[in-house]
Amino acid sequence: MSRFKNIILQIHNLSGTFLSLMFVIWFLSGFVLIFAGFPHASKEERFMHLSFLTKSDFDSIQAPSEDFSGKIELEKMNGNPVYRVYSGRKSQKVYSAISLIRCENTTEKEAVNLAEDFTGAKLKSVEKIEELDQWIPWSYYRALLPIYKCYLNDEDRTRIYISEKTGSIIQETTIKTRWAARLGAIPHWIYFKSLRLQKGLWVKVVAWISFFGILVSISGLIAGFIRLKKRKKSSKWTECSPYKKFWYKWHHITGFLFGFFVFTFILSGFFSVVDIPKSLVPVHAKVSAVKVWNQKTDVKQHAATSLSHLWNAVEGKKPIRKVVWKTVMNQACFWVYRDHYQLPDVYVAGTDGAFAKSNYSKKEISSWCKSVFADTGYDVKELNEFDAYYQKSGMWKRPLPVWQLTLHDADHTSMYIHPKTGEVIKSYNSNDRSRRWLYRSLHTLDFPFLKQHEWLRKLLLLFLSLGGTAVSISGLVLGLKWIKRKTKKSLPVRTKLVKMKFND
Repeated sequence: MSRFKNIILQIHNLSGTFLSLMFVIWFLSGFVLIFAGFPHASKEERFMHLSFLTKSDFDSIQAPSEDFSGKIELEKMNGNPVYRVYSGRKSQKVYSAISLIRCENTTEKEAVNLAEDFTGAKLKSVEKIEELDQWIPWSYYRALLPIYKCYLNDEDRTRIYISEKTGSIIQETTIKTRWAARLGAIPHWIYFKSLRLQKGLWVKVVAWISFFGILVSISGLIAGFIRLKKRKKSSKWTECSPYKKFWYKWHHITGFLFGFFVFTFILSGFFSVVDIPKSLVPVHAKVSAVKVWNQKTDVKQHAATSLSHLWNAVEGKKPIRKVVWKTVMNQACFWVYRDHYQLPDVYVAGTDGAFAKSNYSKKEISSWCKSVFADTGYDVKELNEFDAYYQKSGMWKRPLPVWQLTLHDADHTSMYIHPKTGEVIKSYNSNDRSRRWLYRSLHTLDFPFLKQHEWLRKLLLLFLSLGGTAVSISGLVLGLKWIKRKTKKSLPVRTKLVKMKFND
């Protein structure tokens, strides 16, 4: 037993010494992340800055080409109607909606005008970058290069990034959001540009650091129990630790009190970049249920409706900012966005024009389910409040009520379907649920009750993070002391020369 204790203590001493600084960085940056994440250009603001589409636009434009493949959006760019055809996460091609000819690259003058209009500030300087920088450190943004980086002359020191290829704003940062990211998201997620752009390497680095962090926390929990001492009834509660020296004692006590939280935090951080092994929680479906339900746009189905008929159908009191061509449940649809960037008016294409679509009914959901998931049992119910899996989101408006479709398949698939658009908003299988609890719940206290009381969730996060910081800082001090001792022992012993007097 004594040998086992020594092994555990040695493992904790060694691994903790080398990772204690990373633990301190994680917890300190975590305080910032509770309130501010990585900067991004607001989708809502970008949408609200789109120019309105008018009748003259609809009179002059052509229907999308049948060669267009992917998501098709009609909006205005530089005062002219254009089609944006998306073929990947960020990859897109822009065509003139009048001639269907590929649009030329955005000029520097056009980019400057867009940046000034978006921010309401005058330009200070502009540069064209050929490589991604610290504020767009995602490899899939390479498809948008080159990019105009516009420096605005305002109090916030705003910087706007505009793709030369697409003419769209892809990032916005201010001095406040940049510093928040430097102190929070970047060190916490190890979001350093040179590393983050190599996604495979970045995932491996985060996963391995987290793995060794799990080793540190588990060995620390065991060591804490091993070193726990029975105390007398009359003694102080701090006497449960056998250590007398300040840093040893408080590292033991704080580790004993907050060690389990440190472990769950590191474990959930590991699962933020690593999927749950399918050998543990199998996924039987070869194609995800979302891909089966949400169809790719078939622009040929929309040919029966002329653009003049579409205008007659969509013209209303509120002006139009964007129109999206969609295929939903084998029906050609137009999603018309007016004053809300996530909530369109839906119109179904027909030979006699387009007509407004009411919310999708339970009967329609069931009918499409039988069509695409033949021979699979299911349940459909209307969900009127958020549950453990369908929750509020900071970035996306989640509607209520919503249709919850549960399949009786091997993966126990559950989908939440937008009643307005008929498309899946969120989907879970058994593997997804496991990752949801192991990552989001443990890492951010994303539990249903706490999500309904955001102030309490953040308060608990702050309290537990304070405990984790105390454990980490005391561990860092002990680690530095350990290195200092080892360094001294490894230095060669200096011999003193002693002068000796001899009597003749």
